[in-house]
Amino acid sequence: MPKTTIIDSPVDAAIDGGNFATMPKDISHVTFYFDATPEDHEDSEFFFVKIETPDSVADDLDAWYQDALNEILARNTQLAAEDLAGVAIKFGSARGGTGGEFYYSIDGDSTDVDYAPTGGLVQASEYKSYGGGAQYSYGDLFS
Repeated sequence: MPKTTIIDSPVDAAIDGGNFATMPKDISHVTFYFDATPEDHEDSEFFFVKIETPDSVADDLDAWYQDALNEILARNTQLAAEDLAGVAIKFGSARGGTGGEFYYSIDGDSTDVDYAPTGGLVQASEYKSYGGGAQYSYGDLFS
């Protein structure tokens, strides 16, 4: 059976009040994008929080988003003054052509395609060039 390369951002068929579409494969990690300078409208300084997830988490981030955000803010109190712009969700396998990583704005609409305010998806090795970041495992946040 040939592998299907996912190149289009998954979106929900109807507005459900959530921010994120249900992913077609298991989520492997999510990256929260906090805009550190929202008042300047420049999108130049961000703080990123990456959460590595087990296969058992819900494939719709809306199911555990608020709990994750609460834990992130409890562990990174400086983020209370920053705006959460959105979240990138990685699912499936990019190497096998059955996955991808896509950005979703915090706008209450999971039926449209959103674009990262940084101009592209940011990897952990790039966090310092934007202002910083932190990484957690799902188990670290929800133990």
